Amino acid sequence: MIEMHHLTKKYKDATAVNDLSLNISPGFVTGFLGPNGAGKTTTMKMILGLTRPTSGTVTVNGEDYKDLTKPLTEVGALIDSYAVDAQLTAKQHLDIMATAGGLAQNRPEEVLQQTGLRDVANKKIQEFSLGMKQRLGIATALLGDPETIIFDEPFNGLDVDGIQWLRELTKNLAAEGKVVLVSSHLMSEIQAIAEKIIVLAQGELIAEMTIEEMAQRSLSAHILVRSEDNGALKELLENEGAVVRAEKERLQVRKIELETIGEIAKQNNLALYELTKTQPSLEDLFIELTEGKIDYVTQDESKEGGETIS
Repeated sequence: MIEMHHLTKKYKDATAVNDLSLNISPGFVTGFLGPNGAGKTTTMKMILGLTRPTSGTVTVNGEDYKDLTKPLTEVGALIDSYAVDAQLTAKQHLDIMATAGGLAQNRPEEVLQQTGLRDVANKKIQEFSLGMKQRLGIATALLGDPETIIFDEPFNGLDVDGIQWLRELTKNLAAEGKVVLVSSHLMSEIQAIAEKIIVLAQGELIAEMTIEEMAQRSLSAHILVRSEDNGALKELLENEGAVVRAEKERLQVRKIELETIGEIAKQNNLALYELTKTQPSLEDLFIELTEGKIDYVTQDESKEGGETIS
């Protein structure tokens, strides 16, 4: 369990994280989202003791990271896959980490196998592709078989097979009862693995809920309806409190259940040719939640006379 209470980090005049209180529980994958500069990486670094909070607390299983007696067996993290000695081989790097962490000598072999790096174990890291470095970073995070796992942008550089492998890995780790916190800009990948979502913007918490709860709250969720008389159906649905917008051949309906639409059509002898519930993507939900809370905006050249970053 990761617990944060009023966690705050300030840099001179800038506040990277502001009064963040969260509990990140074991047993499922938690997606950690936010625009650039939202405070995600700063928060993860505070969990790992790499950055000291200005105020507030963050603990792992009730303790500060610095107080953990065998931290590699408690927390594993991928924050920067380049933060290794590139002159070492993958096996040498993992052996050093295992020795420093007081881990069993067979753990490097096990995680090399688990991450698909066994055949390049004796290859220098400087010869690795980005995807191989990501796998090595994940192997390092898993080295102590920790109960809490933090991945920052783990999908970067992975090919299609690697992405599929990482999806299964994160789900399996959560199924083992571990805390799994994953930050990524690839919304489709977070949607594929996460059950719960945390969204930061400008250093503050703006959403903490399951993906299902986010979809239910979304303005993007709607039902598409096509009937023998859309005009008549539109009036009937609006009388029931639905919000209806007429498109070319269909109605876009909100604030009413799909089953209720079917019942109203049946009661009024209107044939339905289409009745489809449309769920927004995680990207749609993210855009809704962070609207007006993004620090860096690329403006349309056609509207602004050039591209600027604000």
